[in-house]
Amino acid sequence: MVDRVGWLERQASSRKVIHLGFLDADRVDDKLESGEWLHERLSRKASHLVGVDVDAAGVEAVRRTGYEAYVCDLEDAAATQSLGLEPAELIVAGELIEHLESPGRFLDAVRPLVGPEGRLILTTPNATALTNVLVGLSRREWSSPHHVAFYSWRTLATLLERHGWWMEDVLFYYRGTRSGPEAASRPFLAAAFNAYERAIRPVLRAVPTVSDGLIVVSRLAVDATPASAH
Repeated sequence: MVDRVGWLERQASSRKVIHLGFLDADRVDDKLESGEWLHERLSRKASHLVGVDVDAAGVEAVRRTGYEAYVCDLEDAAATQSLGLEPAELIVAGELIEHLESPGRFLDAVRPLVGPEGRLILTTPNATALTNVLVGLSRREWSSPHHVAFYSWRTLATLLERHGWWMEDVLFYYRGTRSGPEAASRPFLAAAFNAYERAIRPVLRAVPTVSDGLIVVSRLAVDATPASAH
């Protein structure tokens, strides 16, 4: 079990990185204020960083602050190819795949972005998380209204394999405590959440497969043909 952001920063260090879905669903300002915006943190470590997102207004806004960024529907292979980006050593798709209606098309579309020895890193909430079980006992579900899927490491490995990727490694991460503007706006809820996270952390260390989220490292399989080509 690892700290997701810190681990990603280490992977990005001194590498050419393309960060997919980098705008973080309209939370850039909040996360910048609290120092938690992943793209900004990766920019300090990567030798070259490019952001790609479907949000045209958001991309234009960050371009004005000096970031290299492009607008693209990442489920459209032709659109991704038309960007003409030089393949990167590392592709980061952090907390993105659970938002996608066609994840297989996404995995096909991003193939040209990965260099010959490059890696694709996916992070996503864990379908078998302990929190999901505990919340389920109350006949509720812990999920963002923007999510359309949950993945376990096994289902994600199967999806990757069907689209010409080989899962090289899998790790698990915990959410960590809430802080910053979001916590300040709901202090009692944040305090309860933080107490819960501290209480369950020993369990997650002992049984990582019930941790909050997954990190999957994959590379292109040799001589693989995208599923959409069949």
